[in-house]
Amino acid sequence: MANEQIFVLGSDRNLWLEQPPYGWQIPPQRTLVDGNVDFFAAFQAISANEVFVCGSDGNLWLEQGGFGQVPLPDTSTFPPGSGQRYQIDGSVGAFQAMTTGEIFVLGQDGNLWFEFGFGTTSPTVPPPRTQVDGNVITFEALSLKEVFVLGSDGNLWQELGPFGTVPLPSCNGQGLGCRNQVDGNVAFFSPVDSGHVFVVGSDGNLWLELGPFGQQIPPRRVHVDDNVADVLPVSAEDVFVLDRYGNLWREHAPFGQIPLPPCSETSGFGKGFGCRDLIHRRVAGYGFFDDTIFIIDFDLNLIQISQGPPTTIDRNVIDFHPLTSNLMMSRRNQLRRARRLREMREGEI
Repeated sequence: MANEQIFVLGSDRNLWLEQPPYGWQIPPQRTLVDGNVDFFAAFQAISANEVFVCGSDGNLWLEQGGFGQVPLPDTSTFPPGSGQRYQIDGSVGAFQAMTTGEIFVLGQDGNLWFEFGFGTTSPTVPPPRTQVDGNVITFEALSLKEVFVLGSDGNLWQELGPFGTVPLPSCNGQGLGCRNQVDGNVAFFSPVDSGHVFVVGSDGNLWLELGPFGQQIPPRRVHVDDNVADVLPVSAEDVFVLDRYGNLWREHAPFGQIPLPPCSETSGFGKGFGCRDLIHRRVAGYGFFDDTIFIIDFDLNLIQISQGPPTTIDRNVIDFHPLTSNLMMSRRNQLRRARRLREMREGEI
């Protein structure tokens, strides 16, 4: 990862594409991509030349490099040409792009939509779309037909397309056009797959919840940790946990003992069985990309942690996205890991 480009969003709302080598100068060599970027919805990179960007006004754009002019010229043609941008939607609160032409958008009114067919209608905003749900706080899509949705009432649902009926009926053993309740009193969550979801309750307890869902509330589950502020799974057996004091841990199954002992004190001798390792203190945000850990500390320094000494990449950072070999999955991780930083919205920094 040391030689990869990184999209970085600064506390001044400017979005940059930064170039290696890192650690020699701060900021590194970089190109301005856009300004006035929303701290919550932010951005999602598809490649070094293609990025979705949500402005502080709630307008969502697909932007095509070369970058450097801010803002890029608007175009009504999809996909945009080189050095242009195309508006996808407005009043956007959050989004998750599945492909360049298919995207889930959470409106500022709490309605969640699946949007597609960009450039095929006039007017173009909003694009053709199907409503997934309403009164949504946050969501995460695993595919075009499976979305985990947290409602404003604290109920977490696994929703299975086709979508269009709001709310979807209960699945009752079916698997199409319906939804299963996963749990209640949920603060936030991070799905691994259709049958494994890490859930943090309103009391700060972290659970690994096991499907199939919809049969009982809460479902079968294992207690992982307490006093949790954020969670990022690598797998159902390997998870990053940020506690409420800013300590970032990497925890390894089997779970159940609270807290898990240090890995250096277990029979695994650091191999990761029923134990945890402290990764860093004073962590505000973090990400795990291609076996490399990145953290944003309390001073908003973006730091890369690998086998060598930690490397400071930039300062005054709110969000970031390294250009990894699997951008879409990486951004799924990033959607989760920036939760603490999203509280640093206008007037709160």
